[in-house]
Amino acid sequence: MFIASIIFICSLEYKANVKTNFIIIPLVLISMFFLFVSNLKNFSTARMYPLLGDGFTNTFIFGIKNIYVFGGIAFLYFLPPLLKEPEKFKKISLYSITLSAIYILMTVSIILFMFAYFVNIDEIMPLFSAARNIEFGSFFQRLESIFLLIWMIIFACYISISMTFCLEVSKKLANLNDSTPIVAPLGILFFGIAMIAKNYSVSTFLESEVYPYLNLGITFVLSITLLILANIKLKKTKPEKSKQKFIRSR
Repeated sequence: MFIASIIFICSLEYKANVKTNFIIIPLVLISMFFLFVSNLKNFSTARMYPLLGDGFTNTFIFGIKNIYVFGGIAFLYFLPPLLKEPEKFKKISLYSITLSAIYILMTVSIILFMFAYFVNIDEIMPLFSAARNIEFGSFFQRLESIFLLIWMIIFACYISISMTFCLEVSKKLANLNDSTPIVAPLGILFFGIAMIAKNYSVSTFLESEVYPYLNLGITFVLSITLLILANIKLKKTKPEKSKQKFIRSR
């Protein structure tokens, strides 16, 4: 069902995908703010201590492998060609990072101030457990199903945005005028990759032990390599362009 809906969204125009996310993202931010405010009575600041409990080295040196959690920032680099007004890219980036920081801060605060024991046990969805603690008298209880529905929708939106950028990159690599014919094959490929993990423990291992180090290689090794090659190409093309201009002026 996820893949079918994502293929349908991506087969439409890019504006349809943007408008869908424009409706859903504010709903997610409001739901997270509601979850944060509703659980303030259950917060305990004592659960955040000791600060840097794993030590400076484990937190800032070995913890660099956790940089993959900021992978969403990479989407900003794909935006300029898709914007009607590219000169507003800086403002859009600032707004996006600010909203993301607020969302992450509220999420981490809920988990940290409510569930210190989630650090030591294998809990799939601590925010789902936080939603189960929301009570407004005897009438409004067990609201976690509403939050779960919202999170499922935003997950589908995230995959659709990821697939949209994959389509844009594939279209440029293959020099295609239209990416519609490759929407379904790419969606099936997404589904096949998702089926590699046989169970939750395998997916957890891939997420915590494989993907962080793979992301380090992409973030630092591949990015630096591309920058070096781009500079080399730029230096080679500059003399050729200046030579052509000189010939034309003659």
